[in-house]
Amino acid sequence: MKSKSMLLIILGCILWFSSVDGQQGFQYEPYYPYQPYHDVADDLRGDYCNRRGPLKCCPQRDDTCSVPILGTLCYCDIFCNRTNSEDCCPDFEEVCLGRRVQPPEQIVRPQCLYQGKYYDLGYILNINCNKCICRVRSTAKFEFDCEQNVCLVRQELLSGINDAHQGWRSSNYSFFWGKTLEEGIQHRLGTFKPIRPTMDMTEIHQIRNGPLPGSFDSRQKWRSFITPIHDQGDCASSWAFSTAALASDRLAIESLGQDKKELSPQHLLSCQKRGQRACSGGHLDKAWYFMRKKGITTKECFPYVGKADIKCPFNNGNSEGKVRCPTGTEDDIYYSTPPYRVGPKEEEIMRELYFNGPVQATFRVNSDFFLYKSGVYHHIESLTAGLPQAFRQQDWHSIRIIGWGEDTVDGKRIKYWLCANSWGEEWGESGFFRIVKGQDECSIEMFVVGVWAHTEKMNGF
Repeated sequence: MKSKSMLLIILGCILWFSSVDGQQGFQYEPYYPYQPYHDVADDLRGDYCNRRGPLKCCPQRDDTCSVPILGTLCYCDIFCNRTNSEDCCPDFEEVCLGRRVQPPEQIVRPQCLYQGKYYDLGYILNINCNKCICRVRSTAKFEFDCEQNVCLVRQELLSGINDAHQGWRSSNYSFFWGKTLEEGIQHRLGTFKPIRPTMDMTEIHQIRNGPLPGSFDSRQKWRSFITPIHDQGDCASSWAFSTAALASDRLAIESLGQDKKELSPQHLLSCQKRGQRACSGGHLDKAWYFMRKKGITTKECFPYVGKADIKCPFNNGNSEGKVRCPTGTEDDIYYSTPPYRVGPKEEEIMRELYFNGPVQATFRVNSDFFLYKSGVYHHIESLTAGLPQAFRQQDWHSIRIIGWGEDTVDGKRIKYWLCANSWGEEWGESGFFRIVKGQDECSIEMFVVGVWAHTEKMNGF
């Protein structure tokens, strides 16, 4: 009798316990109502009942059949699911009941993700120089659809320059950010390539002999006579800036400092209309013709605003060489002689600089020049070789050469010209740049111009 009772107890236990997917589990007694199991939040998923050791689940109420969770306890006994399934551990249904818990259906947001931020469908976002629109790419996939403009500032170009170790460094200029390379070419340069008759100008050769120093800076020889750096802004007016600045330099030098005037590039932009395009570019020979025939006033009288639609406020001066400034005051008009071409040889340019002062030069600007920060510049052609033409755009620019020098890069001696640009002091080496000398880098030695200010002293010529 006793053995029969023991057998019944064993059979009863077998009814309680069953094996579910190879793990220990239990079955509900039929008179206990089943409470639907709640969805499990993603941040609560994990092993709870499953890590309880051999006895993962308990077939009856057992308050010790629990696991810590979020500062409290969750349960792995049958009782936890009779009244409120929220007491059960997140993996209770899968581990103890053998029911595979389906992951919640992924909710697809109709938004585009960019740099950790979501943007609604149709949102327009400017990413550098490209306009991007949040669009549907495919089922449940949303992405920004962007223009494919070549930007003036490109990370691959910045990195390529600095990683190349070519003797100069680049910088990510905020004032160039958001502009295309085409816009940089159109609005930050502005000098037309000299035409054939201009290129055929007779060269003047410096007759003064004697040794020249290894380095030279006009700012040291003619202190306070050299025009400081200015910013042409988004106006293609380098033709006017380099002309007015060179005339100012030569005027101060030839007058021995008696006429230290900064002449007005805005005067050229606003008043010289024949053959010139103001903020869309101009010819150097035509600018010098205007300087010789009409003359220009000072920057103080007619300040630079960098706009082509500023009406000329003058009547081309009067017989006394005076003008009425927009402020109502009176100021002088300054003239120049015809410009002369300096020979393209390295020593010819050096002698002109050393004896007479800064010169005007034109050169081809490539995309990497915009990013120049320091060192001795030369165009790194390999960075754009093989790329579409849009990456290899170039055009002409005019600047002043004010000196020369030598630098050493990786044990190699490099000669350079010291040049004054017109992109403000935040660009380059406080507005200046150095470029390889003696190799006609970017054609900078091809067309170099000097001029005499219209003074009585002609400095030996």
